[in-house]
Amino acid sequence: MKNRRKKAKELLQAAHRVSNYRRDIIDPKQFSVLKALVKEVEVLLNDKQIDHAVFDPMLDRLDELLRKVGGKIYPKTFLSDNIEVILVAAIIVIGIRSFFFQPFIIPTNSMYPTYSGMNSIVYNEETSPSRLSRILNKLTLGTRHYRVIANYSGEIELLVAQTSEGGLVAYYEVVNGRKWFGIMPARLKEYTFLVDQKPHTLRIPLEFSLEETLENSLLKNLNPKNIRNIGNGLFAVSFGQQANKGDVLLEFAIMSGDALFVDRLSYHFVKPSVGDPFVFRTNDILDSVGRATGDYTPKYYIKRIGGIEYEEIEIINGSLHVNKTPRTEVEAFLSNSKQVGEYTGYINERLLAKGRSMIVPENNYVALGDNSANSADSRYWGFVPDQAVIGKAVFIYYPFTKRWGLAN
Repeated sequence: MKNRRKKAKELLQAAHRVSNYRRDIIDPKQFSVLKALVKEVEVLLNDKQIDHAVFDPMLDRLDELLRKVGGKIYPKTFLSDNIEVILVAAIIVIGIRSFFFQPFIIPTNSMYPTYSGMNSIVYNEETSPSRLSRILNKLTLGTRHYRVIANYSGEIELLVAQTSEGGLVAYYEVVNGRKWFGIMPARLKEYTFLVDQKPHTLRIPLEFSLEETLENSLLKNLNPKNIRNIGNGLFAVSFGQQANKGDVLLEFAIMSGDALFVDRLSYHFVKPSVGDPFVFRTNDILDSVGRATGDYTPKYYIKRIGGIEYEEIEIINGSLHVNKTPRTEVEAFLSNSKQVGEYTGYINERLLAKGRSMIVPENNYVALGDNSANSADSRYWGFVPDQAVIGKAVFIYYPFTKRWGLAN
């Protein structure tokens, strides 16, 4: 009897949902029958002495009718049974992301060593990780493994382009690809290696630069004297090495940049403070950022607040100064000033060239990277207006490295 009552309650719940969501498209006669059946089942369900000979056929009739008019609501599927829960969860997540905590992944090393962007680990025959190690590294460090294997035997070359200054850089094309196990579309960099003058391509995230990986790899013996002009401003540079079919030309892993939560709420009640690691949009300063970097694509940046309104900011001997006095509010200022460990000091550039200073306007901020040598920041493009600020970095939740925990 207990099971019958349970089934009746489930059918009534389904009937109410069907009535609420499909009333306007159900045939009026069927809807009248549905209402009548629901009422009869409710009456019998409240009767302690249920006549099974009447009750069971009525439940069968209600089930049969619901199957006809229930659409995707009845009979239950995983989606129909959980769609409300999924929608509520999605609304909660979107609300939290929009108003409280937004996840943010650091793509570059402009804030290194405080935070880390994407870095590579280069392997050779002796250090190449096993499949199990690659799985563990992906779970704990967010690494993605890459390998270029020679399909032919012959001389190894890299496709390069000439810069405006006359130097050579590894050439890549931006192509359409996939990420997140092939689910989401993505823009990727495609580099080209040549073996026996036949192309071998490598696709990596758009935000990652391959140059440092090449310098630390088996291909580091680049001989710029062996250059072959292949036209259209492109050259093939020989590595002075020969490959046999099946050889590994390049093997490495890209470690995920630090993923952190950004507090979007606090700055609605208090002004950002000097030393805060903060995230901002470049939309409002796109022209100045574009002129300085050559990239006019709207982005999110993470930097440290080096100055607030009305302060005079300058760099003296690698140390950040405010109103002629060294900044000491946070550890990054002190470490850069003393050039401790991997903090190499602030570098005089452009708007903060040697002997120059910046006076911060009202409701604006100076944004500086902790890794001054690798940071496009206020020294190049000026101030961050208050309306561009998203929030303060508060917690590094992934990957599981020594930086995991509260953001400094």
